[in-house]
Amino acid sequence: MKNTIVVFFLFLTTLVFSDWQQKEKVALPKGIQINDLTVDETGAVWLISLSSILKLDPGTKNPILVSEFKEGKTMAVLGKQVYIVDAQNRLTFFNPEQENSAIDLNLTVNGPVQLNALQAEKNPILAILEQKKLRFVNREKLSFYLNADIDRFAAIPDADYADAQVPFFTLSQERVYAWLGGNYRTPEKYQNRLLYSTSGDIFDLAADPDGKLFILFADSVVVLDNRGEYRQKISIERMPSGSRIFSDPGNDNLILYNPVERNFRVLTENKKETGEAVVLNKNQPNPVDNYTEIEFTLNQSLDLTLTIYNLIGEPVKVVTRGYFSKGTHRAVWHADDERSNLVPNGVYFYRLESKKGFAIRQLIVLR
Repeated sequence: MKNTIVVFFLFLTTLVFSDWQQKEKVALPKGIQINDLTVDETGAVWLISLSSILKLDPGTKNPILVSEFKEGKTMAVLGKQVYIVDAQNRLTFFNPEQENSAIDLNLTVNGPVQLNALQAEKNPILAILEQKKLRFVNREKLSFYLNADIDRFAAIPDADYADAQVPFFTLSQERVYAWLGGNYRTPEKYQNRLLYSTSGDIFDLAADPDGKLFILFADSVVVLDNRGEYRQKISIERMPSGSRIFSDPGNDNLILYNPVERNFRVLTENKKETGEAVVLNKNQPNPVDNYTEIEFTLNQSLDLTLTIYNLIGEPVKVVTRGYFSKGTHRAVWHADDERSNLVPNGVYFYRLESKKGFAIRQLIVLR
């Protein structure tokens, strides 16, 4: 039994996975107070200060003046249009390439927290996070409301939000949700699904054009795929509370903003090949209190059984059994046995087995 516990057998074929590295760090000049920032569909970084709209020059990475604008609070950019909520909570938009193009939308926002510009049938839609609700505003200046307790939200760049099957994502009390079933005109039809929860502090979240979700913590970024399945954790230099994360659709990078050090970090993805057709990942969280999630990735469809064993090799519970398609899957164990009784504290092992072989990892239950 001792040999069974320590053996790790991994199946051999080809699986593509990715690693992320810090490409560069860009510091802002001293003396510029940033009220808000955003990244447009080309990957350009836009900033709003106390008196102006700025844009980072792609060559020098220095901010260049786009337009003077006093007391801007939050902003969004879509195409050639810049949208701003000012200190009086008035919503304005303008085209930086046209002089005197600023237009007051005659809308007053209730304590805006976040502003995002979406597309719906090739038309701009504004999503405005206010207190206890998310407001959608179309080009006819009509408002539609989703009443929900939301801390921050993220949308998929270039997606068509007239389609009820296109999700947006929200953060609320360290829980991340996907919303489907409605659109900007029918937000009452939206239904949310819990994708991820944690006891740690989530700072921000962002989505890329493929629907992958990036969740920012102080020392890491958790990546979920477009089905909400856990993919990986990216280790980063420690960030303070209030830090932001953005997807760069132009280059498939991630951009992190540190408001204390006032700099940007650009993370780039390096894809590589490995010889593992089945990857059994470390469970999260570990040690286990009342539940843990076990993730595994398949490069081919297989019949699998995932079983928990105690330290002496006795089976405790079959967590899942069945036919799984190619891709990443997660199974939840609630630290219980086959009779739903909580197991005692200690060391356990989880074993993923198929006709191809098996893989084993260790976990700890500690309440």
